[in-house]
Amino acid sequence: MISTESMISKEAVVAVDLGGTLTKIAYVARDGSAADVRRVETMIDDHGAVPPAWLAQQVSAAATARGDLHVVGYGLVAPGIIDVAAGVVRVAPNVGWRDVAVRQLLDSATGLPGAIGHDVRGGGLAEWRLGRGAGCDNLLFLALGTGIAGASIVDGRMLEAGGYAGEIGHLHVSVADHRCACGAYGCLETVASASGVARTFGRTTGLRRSALEVAELARQGDQAALQAFAVAVAGLSEALAAYAALLAPELVIIGGGLSGAADLILTELGQSLDDRLSFHRRPQLATATLGSDAGVRGAGLLGWDHVIDEGIVR
Repeated sequence: MISTESMISKEAVVAVDLGGTLTKIAYVARDGSAADVRRVETMIDDHGAVPPAWLAQQVSAAATARGDLHVVGYGLVAPGIIDVAAGVVRVAPNVGWRDVAVRQLLDSATGLPGAIGHDVRGGGLAEWRLGRGAGCDNLLFLALGTGIAGASIVDGRMLEAGGYAGEIGHLHVSVADHRCACGAYGCLETVASASGVARTFGRTTGLRRSALEVAELARQGDQAALQAFAVAVAGLSEALAAYAALLAPELVIIGGGLSGAADLILTELGQSLDDRLSFHRRPQLATATLGSDAGVRGAGLLGWDHVIDEGIVR
């Protein structure tokens, strides 16, 4: 991250990482560094949705708040199914949106050009260009949080598939036998997300603990906690073996809240992948380096890509 002072008289985009509870807003320079990162409570209306006009006001206010910066555009990432080419959020339950033409709205409200994208793919873009994945053209950024989603970079290109790519958390794995929030049974995220680990521990013990609390118990040798992580690793290895057979990543980067328990995951996951894979390329496993600001920095990179590709800046 660069300081506010180092961005004076330089160009920037307004970068926004929209969440259902908190929204991050920052100025991102062309090199991907960020300044003035702030977190605001996301406004939710009486229907449980984020008012698009509120979002437009946040971007407009940020664009004019720093007279010493030349704001050339914006970048936004959000959860859900994001049609990047059309600039439309198709479905985003966390913010209560369906078929919202966000890019058109923000372009009109702010007078700025910009781009929108998926929050996990935004984080993956930042990790690929600026973090652990720099220099690697085939990787998977795997966010293990409340749910699980991935950002797939194949031959130096981010896979979008109309916004549907990367839903690895909804692969069926044999160790999962409960209904997922998506409505299906057996999804990976029911056992290998942070909430999944906590849920597995709770079913065994009757106790409510967060995933990181379960991780600490596992480090102390608690058998129920160790078993919860063993189930998570089994599910992850099954899903990643399938992914390796299809897309052959050189590197898998683990991010999200559960990356804080990497000491309980990575070694065992690597050993399990060794057992599952034969001629396939065995990916290296690593933890993300950019932390909680990866998403907002990825939003900034999306904004810069757009204004550069359109010839707005050179």
